[in-house]
This record gives sequence, structure tokens and C-alpha cells, in this order.
Amino acid sequence: MNEGKSKLTVIQKRRHDGLYVWLTDEGRIFQDNNQNIMNIPAIKGDIEAMSKITKAARYYGAPEGKPHFMAGSRRISDEEHSVQKGRMKEGYIPDELDLGAWMDAERGLKRHGND
Repeated sequence: MNEGKSKLTVIQKRRHDGLYVWLTDEGRIFQDNNQNIMNIPAIKGDIEAMSKITKAARYYGAPEGKPHFMAGSRRISDEEHSVQKGRMKEGYIPDELDLGAWMDAERGLKRHGND
């Protein structure tokens, strides 16, 4: 039996849940006049979701483009957006459900302390 320090490396798996948005040929995400982004919750590779957003883009007169997957993204209400902005202004992680941000913060604390 070997004694001594062992090293464990944790590899974060890629997120397969998120949103499909419509990405125009100019590289912009399609949104309405109120800056609401056209999106559909899905998992990566969901053909049905890609079909639905393509049909919606045609219906709403979106420029030419394609479905684009945004891993780990989710819909939030206007109220939740306001709360997140407030948390960010106070120096907190805006989205309490953003696991990646929590992991980054923990790594930063380990490397640099609380300063």
C-alpha cells in the first residue's frame, strides 16, 4: 500500500441544459424592441427545440440565421433580474443558482484570501 499524499482532480462536466436562441448571420442574438431575447429552454442537440425556434424566427421576421445553444443559461423574470442586479451592485454573485460562479469564487478565495 502506498502512503503519502494523493491528488484528486475534479473535472466539471459540460452543461447540456440551457437555451436555444436565434443567432443572425451578423452574429447578433435576435430580440424584440423591448430587448427580450427569443429563446426556448432545451438540452443541447434537441432537434425539436431547434425546429421550434427556426419556425418562430420565420414567423417573427427574424433575419437569416440559425439556432444557437447557450449552455447553462435559463429564463428569469423581470423581478428576478432586478434582484440579480441588486446582488451584483452589493458585490454578491448575481445568480444564486450559478454553480460555475460559485466554484470560481471558491477558487479565488483559496488563491487570494478574503482581501
